Amino acid sequence: YVEYGDVSIPNLFCGGDGAGATSCPCGNAGNSDAGCANGSGAGAKLRSSGSTSISTGGLVLTGSQLIPSQPGLYFQGNNAVNGGQGNPFGDGLRCCGGSVKRLQVRFMNASGQASTTATLSTQGSTAAGSTYCNQAWYRDPLAAGGSPCLNYFNTSNALSITWAP
Repeated sequence: YVEYGDVSIPNLFCGGDGAGATSCPCGNAGNSDAGCANGSGAGAKLRSSGSTSISTGGLVLTGSQLIPSQPGLYFQGNNAVNGGQGNPFGDGLRCCGGSVKRLQVRFMNASGQASTTATLSTQGSTAAGSTYCNQAWYRDPLAAGGSPCLNYFNTSNALSITWAP
């Protein structure tokens, strides 16, 4: 567990609060439990729920505080970039790298939230006992409020997920 103030969030890292070794690209700091700030002024949050068991296939990733009605790409990598601090990428930080796999694209609802519906262990070709880095990439176009650094895309915080049989 990673401690953020009073809150314990399992496997969360690469927050966009500017406290890590890597600052957000244009001073657009978010919170420790989210990515760098987007056009709405908030950073995107990525959370998981359900089982990490490959046999049950019940893990769900949920993005919130993204841009309403815009696509979000949920993906996984086999390592954490820059020791888990990430590297500047668009208006955010790319935290997951190595062999990257797309898990699912979802459009955000009116409140900037969407959850995966695909079987993530199958989409990611995961193996029991393996740990993967998960993150969301999303559009932040000018028409939706504009992106702070004018790159028109951003990323969420990252989650480390270890898969069980």
